[in-house]
Amino acid sequence: MLKNFSNKIKNFFHIFNEINNIRKKKPKFIFYSENKSYLKYGYLIIEFLSKKYPGEVYYISSDNNDKVEDLNVVNIYIGQGFLLQYFFKSIATDNLFMTLTDLNNNIIKKNRFVKNYIYFFHGAVSTTRVYTTTAFDNYDTILCNGEYQIKEIQQREDLKNLKRKRLIKSGFFYFDYLKDKINNIKDSSEILVAPSWNKNRLNFINEDFEEILTNLLNKGFRVRFRPHPETIKRSQSLMNLYKDKFNGPNFNFDNNSENLEALQNAKCLITDNSGISIEYMVLFKKPVIFYSDFDKIHNESFEMYKDLEPIEDTIKDKFGYEFHKHEINKIEKIIDQAITKFDQKEIDNFLKDNFYNNGNTVEYFDKNFSKICF
Repeated sequence: MLKNFSNKIKNFFHIFNEINNIRKKKPKFIFYSENKSYLKYGYLIIEFLSKKYPGEVYYISSDNNDKVEDLNVVNIYIGQGFLLQYFFKSIATDNLFMTLTDLNNNIIKKNRFVKNYIYFFHGAVSTTRVYTTTAFDNYDTILCNGEYQIKEIQQREDLKNLKRKRLIKSGFFYFDYLKDKINNIKDSSEILVAPSWNKNRLNFINEDFEEILTNLLNKGFRVRFRPHPETIKRSQSLMNLYKDKFNGPNFNFDNNSENLEALQNAKCLITDNSGISIEYMVLFKKPVIFYSDFDKIHNESFEMYKDLEPIEDTIKDKFGYEFHKHEINKIEKIIDQAITKFDQKEIDNFLKDNFYNNGNTVEYFDKNFSKICF
């Protein structure tokens, strides 16, 4: 026990010294990641910067298993708690990249030694509903997926008289990351079930999840259940319960940080309000079935965006297939109808019209580098 305590003390001071060394070196670019599941969203940016500025890119994570492999990047683990707060209070860099929302409104505070706080998205959804009211207010630069996000953020700036941010027409880097990795998209009987995380506990994990899964398995479908990373982190006992309850040859509990295999192997996706629906439809051109008995609203001021329909609603209306609680026992028929309804050609047009620089996000970043980074 004493040895264990001693090791913890040594580890604490090791990380403490690492943070102080970063502050002294003042690297040009720092990326902060909460855990391994977020790396893929910024990977193309990290890859580009590490080639252009070797040794000047630091990847800082609160997950000890989260590292950038095979690139000229300095990886440092800082954990949670005091050391995380100390890192953000003391760090010095020209550009700090994050996917963490509500900067300055939670334990993560801005400091005067960081010149440019840059946000990049880890989902293709709108900013108006699933994020909190103040999610993006304190960033300096935001890498936007499409015009819809620029309109949404500017409307909030106008209504609340906020300082203008640099809103960059970069596109969604993760689309390009996935495109580079897609191999063979398989036809299979596997159904991907991927609920969103909802701080209000309104998703079908907490409502009708067991009934949906039971019906799918009874109809002979192979089911891959892929919970949101926040659900795994916050509801471990519930996840273990489902693993035990549905354990069998046709049930796959998938908590892999990389979702490529799950997406390309599935026959269709069943979700509630998860942003994964957009990635799946747009890139893999397969149908999404939405369980639509509730909305996911984290923004208390959502009503002030009445004239701006969230892009996830537009996609759901145009390409998705909705079902409700009283239809769960008809799940097999619903899947067949969704597959029949799906129009692959229209998806390509929608992608072109609504997302910037598809296939060229890194090229755009390179050309506009001086507008984005200090």
